[in-house]
Amino acid sequence: MKHSLPSLDSLKVFESAARHLSFSIAANELCVTKGAVSYQIRKLEEELQSSLFKRSVRQVYLTDTGQALYLTTKKIFEDLESSLSRIQEGKQEANVSIAATTYVAARWLSARIGRFNDEYPDINFLLQHSVNSVDFKLDEVDLAILWGPCKGKLDRNRFAEIPMSLFPVISPKLLDTHKLSQQNEISMDAIVQGSLSNIPLLCEDSKQDLWQEWLKANNTDGPDLKLNNPRRVISDANVRVQAAVDGQGLILADDLMLNELNNGLLVAPFEEQLTGYGYAFYSSPTRIYGDNTITFKRWMMQRIQ
Repeated sequence: MKHSLPSLDSLKVFESAARHLSFSIAANELCVTKGAVSYQIRKLEEELQSSLFKRSVRQVYLTDTGQALYLTTKKIFEDLESSLSRIQEGKQEANVSIAATTYVAARWLSARIGRFNDEYPDINFLLQHSVNSVDFKLDEVDLAILWGPCKGKLDRNRFAEIPMSLFPVISPKLLDTHKLSQQNEISMDAIVQGSLSNIPLLCEDSKQDLWQEWLKANNTDGPDLKLNNPRRVISDANVRVQAAVDGQGLILADDLMLNELNNGLLVAPFEEQLTGYGYAFYSSPTRIYGDNTITFKRWMMQRIQ
């Protein structure tokens, strides 16, 4: 696209002269003569058909038009300088910064970073775990992994998804306490109105009742039912898993908890699952990425598609 803009040289000279309110100081800053500054300013005024400076014997002042143009050019040059600086920093940056919870980092991400480093041993990673904080900003990290609804649609921020179903699990000891078998699947009636109806349901967030969603998703033919079990909110996923292992209640698990299931620390007595959730991968379209981040992102995409 062709832009009908004045020359960059004229705008650069104008910004310097307007900032200092002096043609002489601008000339020294730009390493040109005072006459060259005057020429560029006069050329710009002719092109705009508007006076930019009021000239006196020892001082120049900005006109209203000049003041408006100065505010614009000042911001443009500051933004340009900032972008160029980020590009240089991106080229020099050796670390790849990833925001993920400790649950995801320990159970999913760590093993993949290990395999990546087998191929690229010189690339280092910085893990940031406040991804769920209200103060978290996507453009301050290279990549972020967040749990939530899987939309099935990607965009400039959300570049990949890994859907994971949720399913209830419980400690064998707690199941035995209620005289229920570990070997057979248990009907949802046990948790709605049966022997499991008083067991606490461990939750991540009191504002979203995934347990009720799980019940509703698997009770499409019958009347509306409500889980009256007490809820126990434990925001940290690792602590929530350990609470389930210790027999504090039922927990909705995903495939990142297979270690506890395979080791018999937890069992999955229900066949019903809740779908539509999983892990999404994000990157900010406004951030300048270094070669290491691009390499890791490409490597990761090839393994999660």
